[in-house]
Amino acid sequence: MIQRIQTLYLFIVIVLQSILLSTDIGKYTDPVEGVEVLRKTFNYPLLAALSALTSLIPAVSTFLYGRRMLQMRFNIFNSILLVALQGFIVYYIIADGEKTTFAIQSVFPAISLVLSILAIRNILRDELLIKSLNRIR
Repeated sequence: MIQRIQTLYLFIVIVLQSILLSTDIGKYTDPVEGVEVLRKTFNYPLLAALSALTSLIPAVSTFLYGRRMLQMRFNIFNSILLVALQGFIVYYIIADGEKTTFAIQSVFPAISLVLSILAIRNILRDELLIKSLNRIR
């Protein structure tokens, strides 16, 4: 399980999404009070739920290494959720109307999406290798 590169990809996805859950996605300066206001992920229930779910699915998927096709389906579903999460982050920051600046953590779903796709590719490569070895016997 640890030797496979897709396990490392999935672990990095878990770490990035866990960091996103506990940090801010943007900030702006309140014009009335002049105070800097942080846009936290857990202030938006949809973002918090999606972020928690996109960190939980790869954790479960990591332990499904014996059932590669199911593991691949979990990661495809996680990729769809990561696209939705990134879209909602952009929507919430732009829809605020104030001059909100993006935090570096707001691109973590995009980075996680790339890593999740790389994991899917390597899982598929493992599955094809196993099938080719079965044909040889």
